[in-house]
Amino acid sequence: MEEPIIKYIIWFLVCIFSSVITAISGGGGMLSLPVLISLGLPEYLLLGTNKAVLTTGNLTATIRYIKSGIINFDKLLITSCFISLFAAIGGAECSRYLNTQWMLYLLLFIILSLFCMEFLKKRYPKKEENKAKTPLLLIYLTIIMIGFYNGFFGPGTGVISFFLFSYLTPMKVMESVAFSKTIAVVSSLTAFAYFTYLGRIDWIYACIGILGAILGSWIGAGIAMKVDSKKVKIFFNVTLSVFLIKILFDLFY
Repeated sequence: MEEPIIKYIIWFLVCIFSSVITAISGGGGMLSLPVLISLGLPEYLLLGTNKAVLTTGNLTATIRYIKSGIINFDKLLITSCFISLFAAIGGAECSRYLNTQWMLYLLLFIILSLFCMEFLKKRYPKKEENKAKTPLLLIYLTIIMIGFYNGFFGPGTGVISFFLFSYLTPMKVMESVAFSKTIAVVSSLTAFAYFTYLGRIDWIYACIGILGAILGSWIGAGIAMKVDSKKVKIFFNVTLSVFLIKILFDLFY
């Protein structure tokens, strides 16, 4: 079997698995991006190609959540979508200054930050009545940060937003997952359109990844809606640990 075909098969399988992760807890992009790097994709095509997969995975999972009635299109969500859209444009414009090495270091920083956030959340839990009192301005500032990051880089957006929204708002676990996915869809679509305009996408890898993402995210969303919320969190922590080992290996070996 020729080497390019083997790479395409590996990429397809990775996109299925990473999209299952994205749909359940978020963070699949932290797996797919390092794989793209190891497959030898040119540096300027990495973020755009990976964004095609992330966008498809988030969109497919969001559609399934909408059909299940989990997503509530209230004023907060609609306003957040518009804010996320404009923030993502700024982030995508700044992404041109990232190189491969910085991408891996940024992934390492994000993963370690998520572990710290999990520790602080357990150490200093926020009471439900206090969550309801979180100022809207703080929530919108958080969405600006998330939208910008998703446009700028992307991997881990769903996980970060899930953590923040579950801590700042009284949303239940699956409501927070669905809210995070919707915000991620808007900012991902914006960044994807921007990368398409600049020609920063390898369409062969993108099309293969999109097919894998549709399959994986549909499976993942179905699993997320059936399992207990505690199992979702356990899956998330295990996934982060695997990602951390993978990034450390890519950086130092």
